[in-house]
Amino acid sequence: MITNYLSPIGFKINVKRLPNVEFFTQRVLIPGVSSGTIETPTPLSNYYNTSDRLLYQELDLSFIVDESMANYNECLSWMESLTSTEDLAQFARLAKTDDGIVSDITITILNSHKNPNIKFTFLNCFPVNLTGVNLDAAADDIIYPEASMTFRYDRFKFEKLS
Repeated sequence: MITNYLSPIGFKINVKRLPNVEFFTQRVLIPGVSSGTIETPTPLSNYYNTSDRLLYQELDLSFIVDESMANYNECLSWMESLTSTEDLAQFARLAKTDDGIVSDITITILNSHKNPNIKFTFLNCFPVNLTGVNLDAAADDIIYPEASMTFRYDRFKFEKLS
């Protein structure tokens, strides 16, 4: 069996609530997972047992900000609605939308022939951090500004497609 290396550029992302972010996504970090341990102290030494749950790291994605900042605004609006920054009814309005409060995020990894190979589905995601946008008129070359968004989620599923 011949196996090719995983390509770092062969992926697609789907976030129903953030359609303008999908197209401009540059980077995504598949989060790590740990199980931790349960420590049992004794007079002579501590003993460790396996944990009964998984601990998931946060999901981070970075995207190029478009010139109308539509993708940045999508992210900002979602976070504002979750925290009701303008009025107390914002959260209630968000809950009544078709998209709801949380959103699943799907990352599809492509094989060497650009066909879907593996799918990660992150369940019940919500944003916890949106970075600033760096504008720099003194830069030598044009470097398009990026923003990053960090999500918490319940868990993720790994699915082999081919």
